[in-house]
Amino acid sequence: MALGIEPLHARPGGNEGVYATLQAFADDIGVEFRTLLNYRAVAAAWPKRRRVTKASWTVYQRLAHAPRRFEIIKDPPFNDRLGEHRWTVGAAERAAGRASRTATSSPEETVAHIRDLARDDSVAAAAATEFLRRPEVAHRAMADPGTRTALYRAQRDRDDQAHAALQERNPALQRIEHSLQFLELTGYCHSYVAGIKKAVQHLHDNPLSGEERAVAHHLLEQVQAATEFCRSVIDTGELSMDEQLARLLDEEEPP
Repeated sequence: MALGIEPLHARPGGNEGVYATLQAFADDIGVEFRTLLNYRAVAAAWPKRRRVTKASWTVYQRLAHAPRRFEIIKDPPFNDRLGEHRWTVGAAERAAGRASRTATSSPEETVAHIRDLARDDSVAAAAATEFLRRPEVAHRAMADPGTRTALYRAQRDRDDQAHAALQERNPALQRIEHSLQFLELTGYCHSYVAGIKKAVQHLHDNPLSGEERAVAHHLLEQVQAATEFCRSVIDTGELSMDEQLARLLDEEEPP
């Protein structure tokens, strides 16, 4: 869902807006921001049509940056204990390491390999601290909007923790069981908001014709009706809708 809301490299001009959208989504569903980014990156590395082998999510994560990963995943090694060919996390890590060592390393592949080595947060933090002590590296890192956003957010979070002033999450959200339905609802909402933001940016320079405006207005009426119905269900738990609302939601084109 995170990948659907903000595809990788979908926005020109940096990741600042992307991270803001995904941070809001992470906050709403109660997932750590960096965890959500990890989920999104692995999903991007493995398009659905490439997920051909039954294996755990962690196996796919370990192989996400391996050269020739689409071929590697099809050939699970033999597991002596289980007596069958099956991927385990350890086997995936060994396969990823072998693939990285034998491949011709481009700068992108080298970065991916470093990322694999720094999966452990303590290792990653130590490496980042060492790198950022180099003035040229720090300067280049801070030139990236996404890096600046992440560092500023981390500093703000650290200050909040130090002063015991972290904002408490909405009590209603704490009581909500994070069911699949709730995750889907928030995903749909964030996808709609992100999509509308992208779409309206083009309307200023490309005004709609009268006929196009009529279609757009009708569809927005449907969106508004659906939103009000959803709000009512959330507040009351009642699924019934009146005949006029049902007819409006069922219409596909303006009368």
